Amino acid sequence: MNTLKKIRMAFIAVAGLLVINSCVKDDDWRLPPIECNDTWVADLSIEELFDMVNNAGTILSFDEERIVEGYVVSSDSTGNFFKTVSIQNDLVNPTKALQVEMDRTNLFNDFPFGSKMVINLKGLNVGYDRGMLKIGQNYEQNGEIRVGRMAEVMIDGHVARACGDRVNATPVNFNSVQELLDNGVFNTLATIHNIQFDDSELGTTYADAVGLQTINKKLIDSEGKTIVLRNSGYASFAGDPIPEGSGSITVVVSGYDGNNNGTVSPSEYQLFISSTDDVNFDQPRFGDGPGPEPGEYISCLDEGFETYAVDFQNFPNYENITISGNRKWQVTEFGGNKYIQLSAHNASGSIVSYFVVPVNFSNADELSFKTKAGYDNGSALKVYYSTNYTIGQINAATLVDITSQFTIPAGPANGYSDIFSDSGVYSLAGLSGNGAIVFAYEGAGNGVTTTIQIDDIKIIDNDDPDCGSTSPEPGDEPTPPTANAKPLFAGHDFEDWADFMSGLNNFGLKPYATQSQGTGMDGSASLWISTNSTTTNTNDYVFTNQAIGGYMTPSTKLHFYMKGTSSKSVSLNVYKTDGTYYTFNLGTLSQSSIIEVSGNNQYTGTIDTNGQWVLIELDLSGMSDLNLSDSGDIFALKIGRNADYDLHFDNFTIE
Repeated sequence: MNTLKKIRMAFIAVAGLLVINSCVKDDDWRLPPIECNDTWVADLSIEELFDMVNNAGTILSFDEERIVEGYVVSSDSTGNFFKTVSIQNDLVNPTKALQVEMDRTNLFNDFPFGSKMVINLKGLNVGYDRGMLKIGQNYEQNGEIRVGRMAEVMIDGHVARACGDRVNATPVNFNSVQELLDNGVFNTLATIHNIQFDDSELGTTYADAVGLQTINKKLIDSEGKTIVLRNSGYASFAGDPIPEGSGSITVVVSGYDGNNNGTVSPSEYQLFISSTDDVNFDQPRFGDGPGPEPGEYISCLDEGFETYAVDFQNFPNYENITISGNRKWQVTEFGGNKYIQLSAHNASGSIVSYFVVPVNFSNADELSFKTKAGYDNGSALKVYYSTNYTIGQINAATLVDITSQFTIPAGPANGYSDIFSDSGVYSLAGLSGNGAIVFAYEGAGNGVTTTIQIDDIKIIDNDDPDCGSTSPEPGDEPTPPTANAKPLFAGHDFEDWADFMSGLNNFGLKPYATQSQGTGMDGSASLWISTNSTTTNTNDYVFTNQAIGGYMTPSTKLHFYMKGTSSKSVSLNVYKTDGTYYTFNLGTLSQSSIIEVSGNNQYTGTIDTNGQWVLIELDLSGMSDLNLSDSGDIFALKIGRNADYDLHFDNFTIE
């Protein structure tokens, strides 16, 4: 071969190498990813892997091939999961599950939801990290060896999708947060029913889509138990508003043991969704106000905000809604007086926020309130009413502007007015049906930024000026039930507990209400409500009973017996045919009493029967629209938040 030919051949060889190198992203000369793998056969179950780690008490390193498999129940397609995949040991009712950590994004392309994943453990590590069992590679942080992500170069040689059709796992169903906590299995797919976002989260988004910050959102179930939903700021839905209703949510159950002591406490549980399709909140909100029953439209109100903590925004009986911007009305205090306040000062854009008071206009007669302004540079307060408002659906309501009917004094340009001023009285006599009064702040950071303060909102019902808070008169002695009295609901005397439970509506019974043997009338059973100041932070529906039919028509009296003490009073609802209800408040009570209908639920007063059974009679006379059918709700019992209750109930009848 002559010299020229040798040079030419050398040039071709070098060029060929350059072409090959140009096709490789790095110096990892690995084969393309495997579409599926049917050669790895599992010889180790996830349960056995758990046992091996638990018995060793340390992170395991595998020097020989062991194959473990599991079903994929997470997806990073929306960005809420990051470089991790959760797999569980079975498609139905899994008992064990773990996380596979891989330094690669868009893992859903290789390991889609519902696929079976196989992992060759040779060269990998398995161990607990912050409470979760993980497969990956060891790394050191602050002198501590932890299990983290396996390097990108190792993934395709150690993790593959098994061949065969994808089959989505069936979520494990839980009716409450406590049921999920009692199950205690992490990294599995679960659906929690009877749940919603906490009131404090309303008007916010899933995460911080601007600052790309991961945010914990509080979920609360119908029993008042809370749990965290964790959402990434990088998720495609981070900026979406959270839904206001209740219903079910499908999640991957996880946790973070901050102390790394091997135990994930209830407060350390974290739930993750793969997409907002997993959130099915298509039912009305439950709890006080927008509850499992229709919300409370009040006809009598005297709200001075003294019972709320400073900075409070989560009002149980009102809606506090952000329409534009990210600010809500909140409780503020000055000089020993509390009120609600809002300002657009230093806001990045427009601020529109509604404080909504649901009102029964058929009974309400007048509206009044007091106002004070500060750092005034323009009018920021509007007052509206709506007669077609449904609780939780303010955006669908027609708002009528009545601001001009009030005197809202201007404040100084610097500082605040000295006193709150009466803003006038507006007659509600021409309105009827259920609706709302809306106090709207409308301003902007580059426009009107006036601080508005509102206090002493009053709605007057001329037939009930004291809002049912007056105590029964000493002479109001009820007559005992006659032989014609009918049980009000199934299990009305609490002897047959299963019968009582079967007659409750879908939201069941609060856990602090139990059957108490031997404490009822004549040594029978009773319903016992026992709480302390930390048991509930809302005014709770303890239970709601469904009608059983067979009632007398018309029915004019509802009786029950009660014994015990409480630091707040009890409120009762008796339902109408249209699903709304009449409200009765016991007020301060120490003896047998006849109770008249009230404008709205109140918990003012205390109860002390001095250890004796007392007879309570609700006066139903003249109520021709009671639900006396054999379906729908008939009766609900409510208690006040943050209070001590030690009360027994027995023998609910109607005649």
